[in-house]
Amino acid sequence: MKIIAQALRLIAFTTVLTQAPAALAANINVVWTSEVGQFAPLWVTKEAKLFEKYGNNVELIFIQGASLAAAALSSGDAHVGMFSPQVVISTPNLDLVMFGRLGSTMDNRVYARKGIKSIKEVKRIAISRFGSNADFAARFLLQREGLRPDTDVALLQFGNQSNRIAAVETNNADAAMLTPPMTLMARKLGMTLLIDASKLNIPYSSLFFVSRRPYLAKTRPELVNFTKAMIEGVALYKSNKEFAMKVLSKYMKVQDRDVLEENFKEYDFPLKPYPSREYFELPIQEVGKRDPKVLKENPERYADQSLVKELESSGFIDKVAQEYRVK
Repeated sequence: MKIIAQALRLIAFTTVLTQAPAALAANINVVWTSEVGQFAPLWVTKEAKLFEKYGNNVELIFIQGASLAAAALSSGDAHVGMFSPQVVISTPNLDLVMFGRLGSTMDNRVYARKGIKSIKEVKRIAISRFGSNADFAARFLLQREGLRPDTDVALLQFGNQSNRIAAVETNNADAAMLTPPMTLMARKLGMTLLIDASKLNIPYSSLFFVSRRPYLAKTRPELVNFTKAMIEGVALYKSNKEFAMKVLSKYMKVQDRDVLEENFKEYDFPLKPYPSREYFELPIQEVGKRDPKVLKENPERYADQSLVKELESSGFIDKVAQEYRVK
């Protein structure tokens, strides 16, 4: 009987050991804001169970619009957001901080209905929501062309990119702000490309990893592991195209192979996703026009480089790059 009792105790002890990692795993709710290709590494990381590989249980929550996503962080319903930097900069009271990024250049395009040949002819442009990346990019690109947003050109909220394309087709807007791969759909419909920001070589990222500073301070190891998973997710996206295509199709609800291929042609996500100031300098200047105090702020208030720096210094990023044979 003693042998049986000892065996039972050993089994129980072994069970505790094997279950310990799951029990200790951090639960992180992550908000994403648009069914577009920029989010591909996030979706791939989730579907490949890379978050679990590094000790986190991650739940993806879709909330359309960066402002609403930031509100979810503020309320504590979400812990990490993937959204544009202008929300972080324009709402300092939320104490948000960027600790990683996806993308390195502005990738927005302005597509107009047939017959419109110049941005000067556009009077109504479809965006997603005020405060979103599409809103920011529209304002920046219009001003770059000498036009006044809200005065010369009305910015109309239509939600996702499919709705924006539909708004142009039904003459409820003259043009729409689009990003790949929905740009291919616009071309197939015969819409006219008026502005291609990707050709302007403007340093900018529309997607940053964002958290509240108190949460980052409290759970820094977990967010380091979150960043590890995302970096490996980028590597997997780059190296396993067929898996990535299946994931894209699932989350974007798109079956057209050509549309999915557009994503690979247009995006190159960084393996060293530093949230450097150069990628959110434009939003600082734009928000600073309305709130000059922003221009006097130390940019370190908005971003924490240390998580990515830790992973680079440890050799983790180089190891992932070698393992997946990507740059």
